[in-house]
Amino acid sequence: MVKIEGVSMKPTLKSNEYGLIYKRDATYKRGDIISFSSPDVPNTEYIKRIIGLPGDKIEIIDGNLYLNGREQKEKYILRSKALSKLNYSLEDSSGVKTVPQGKVFVLGDNRLHSRDSREFGFIDLSKITGKWIFHF
Repeated sequence: MVKIEGVSMKPTLKSNEYGLIYKRDATYKRGDIISFSSPDVPNTEYIKRIIGLPGDKIEIIDGNLYLNGREQKEKYILRSKALSKLNYSLEDSSGVKTVPQGKVFVLGDNRLHSRDSREFGFIDLSKITGKWIFHF
């Protein structure tokens, strides 16, 4: 059982809610919510959504997510004027065109208030500590 702290996954997960994380070996797909060891803050775990798998090209244009050149419908995102100004390119920020093998790209659902792969880079599959099952 895990307690959510912070706003990075709003509106899907809210601060002070609890949820269950499956901690056995699992297969991961786009859209899964995972927990993982922070790549830059010792003894810290994050909960984020997998957006990109190995080989995926990722861009955010005017707040809209594009995966391999196709716009994605993200029902879990709250739209706002501020979000429509958000732009991001995997290639511009990391110098690579696609997510490397053995890694995933994660984002918080609250794109304007989330520390995620845009800031700390890719997550190694070995650093994933669990897969979100449900919250209450």
